[in-house]
Amino acid sequence: MLFHIRHSTLYTYSRPVALDPHTLRLRPRHDGSQALKHYTLEILPGPSGLTEFTDLEGNAASQVWFADLTDKLRINLIAEVETLRENPFDFVLTDPGVMSLPVRYPASVRASLTPYCQPVQRDGPVAWYAEEIARDAGNDTLRFLMALAGDLYERTDMVVRKTGEPQAPEFTLKQGSGAGRDLAVLFIEACRTLGLAARFASGYWNGTAPDGQQYLHAWAEVYFPQVGWRGYDPSCGLAVADQHVLVASGLYPGSAASITGAFWGSDVHSTMTTTVSVHAP
Repeated sequence: MLFHIRHSTLYTYSRPVALDPHTLRLRPRHDGSQALKHYTLEILPGPSGLTEFTDLEGNAASQVWFADLTDKLRINLIAEVETLRENPFDFVLTDPGVMSLPVRYPASVRASLTPYCQPVQRDGPVAWYAEEIARDAGNDTLRFLMALAGDLYERTDMVVRKTGEPQAPEFTLKQGSGAGRDLAVLFIEACRTLGLAARFASGYWNGTAPDGQQYLHAWAEVYFPQVGWRGYDPSCGLAVADQHVLVASGLYPGSAASITGAFWGSDVHSTMTTTVSVHAP
């Protein structure tokens, strides 16, 4: 499916400030699941320098820096992306250690995946919840992942939180409500308590939030040997296929942040506004 994406972020400051170098992760991935057809990035005021690089997690990133004081920073993205994976289950698991829970990854990938398998808490409400879902799924890994995504979708009220870090996973589970990033973090934590390598993914979704608007979206990815990272979205209760456009992913939510940076100034307050449009012509 072909998507046209527009994403605008505007920071305004109550008085002119100096901007630290900013890191941008806004370029959608170009891989076996999606093809980047067009990408334009506009930054105002124009930076005095820009360098493109690949970050630790394999995301396409840019560092930009600025010479002059400014009272605003606007970053506009226009992209055209074709998603290619119509069937999210177009793979076969062959390693018996991955087919059932708790997962035991082969030695060839275990060391690389260890950070993605470490939950915040190995015991407690999230671990008990994951064990219950796993038992109902017969400890089958793929059945568990779909059951977990579906159960979180059914039991959780979606809300819009335009700013702020993700909630603690046990808080989201207890409250029964959260934004997309909150559900993603809870899904990841539940997976990790059972040995599954999971990470945070950020990008765009061909859907709307509870307020009818579109925002940057978040979901989870799980790693399978010889298959790679595959997405699961508890906000939709589904495995990720051709309705999602991946931009960045990482061990922590901050590892996939679209824009990171700071400003310098005295007695300054700032505001941020964003607009996102994702549509298939």
